[in-house]
Amino acid sequence: MSAGPSLYRRHRPRSFADVVGQTHVVRTLRNAVERDKVHHAYLFVGSRGTGKTSMAKILAACLNCENGGPTVTPCGVCQSCVSIANASSLDVIEMDAASNNSVDDIRELRDKVAYAPVSGGYKVYILDEAHMLSSAAWNAFLKTLEEPPPHTIFVLATTEANKVLPTVVDRCHRFDFTRPNVEEISGVLRRAADSEGIVVPDAALALVARHATGSFRDALGTLEQLTTYGGGGPEGITVEDVLAVLGVADAEALFGAVDAVAAHDARAALLAVARLVDSGRDAGGLIRELEQQARELLAVQVLGGVPTELRLTPERDDRLEAQAGALGRQDVVRLLDLLSVALDAVANGAQARIQLELALVKAAAPEVDPSTRALLARIDRLEARLAEGAVAAPPPAKLAPAPQAPAPAPQAPAPAPQAA
Repeated sequence: MSAGPSLYRRHRPRSFADVVGQTHVVRTLRNAVERDKVHHAYLFVGSRGTGKTSMAKILAACLNCENGGPTVTPCGVCQSCVSIANASSLDVIEMDAASNNSVDDIRELRDKVAYAPVSGGYKVYILDEAHMLSSAAWNAFLKTLEEPPPHTIFVLATTEANKVLPTVVDRCHRFDFTRPNVEEISGVLRRAADSEGIVVPDAALALVARHATGSFRDALGTLEQLTTYGGGGPEGITVEDVLAVLGVADAEALFGAVDAVAAHDARAALLAVARLVDSGRDAGGLIRELEQQARELLAVQVLGGVPTELRLTPERDDRLEAQAGALGRQDVVRLLDLLSVALDAVANGAQARIQLELALVKAAAPEVDPSTRALLARIDRLEARLAEGAVAAPPPAKLAPAPQAPAPAPQAPAPAPQAA
């Protein structure tokens, strides 16, 4: 049985109108196509899964569409558009620079550039992971990149622009792709799920979107994995399915651990860790999730509400705001600091569970922490309790009565004088 295209490939954007986010990139490229001012070299910079290669293919489709091309609205049904979409076009060459990074590879590419387009108006060369090219390969490619043959366009895609030679960057029009937020990824997931007939609640999609860390490809890949895990039945995909597949902790369990810190209950904090770890969760992953939770709490406290990029569900947003109000800002900063120290220790070989327990106990009970920061936290807590009247001022000390001078002793009367 042959596998069909993945969910990500089936729902890859085919036109500028399908692109989610990246407004500045879409606007500039649309104007370039409309005004016949397409540059010969572009540099797309951004983290993985943000749509760099998809944008390059959309540009190629706009230039080579057989129905009115160049056009900003490729038809998607002509031979050129279809072949570009399924990666079989002879005029759109996608090259992985990570595995084709030698001088010989670039020389071969340079020889191919000399040939005219086969069927379309332009030949588009897409170099993925362009930063992996060696310096010698770049030098061999530089002249061709600067003065390519007519009707030839290069699109260099990279996640690390700092590794691309400055002389190459100077010859390209650079576009920085921003990471999509959770709401944008959730919207893409919802449209894909509805199109595929996948039953899934918004809360589950929000969890998937959050775990994708700004990658549309990762989010759609996880959704596809969930359909094979247990989402094929009438009940669809559940939040529990997402937690099991991703191996992440339940949001309520994370809130419970932070609640223990807010209540200064070290015992409850240890029990929360035990429940999470015993359920099969990775202790190192729990540290990272709690660190993210602390970061979100700090953002809510500073901004006065849940920012757009952190919103998941109304219930969770309300819970986050309530917990942010129950914690002092200095407590959240200290928790964030302790968890960061724990992550560094784990990276250096320390046991993750021990570091997690140590961080939560120190956060819940500053008196067991000899550091200066812990002492300041104790002082802040005491001042807060005094301001709220929770700690009564001690009664004034009773003054001891002043000692009295002793009464003078009675003196004997003087003898009377004798007669002569």
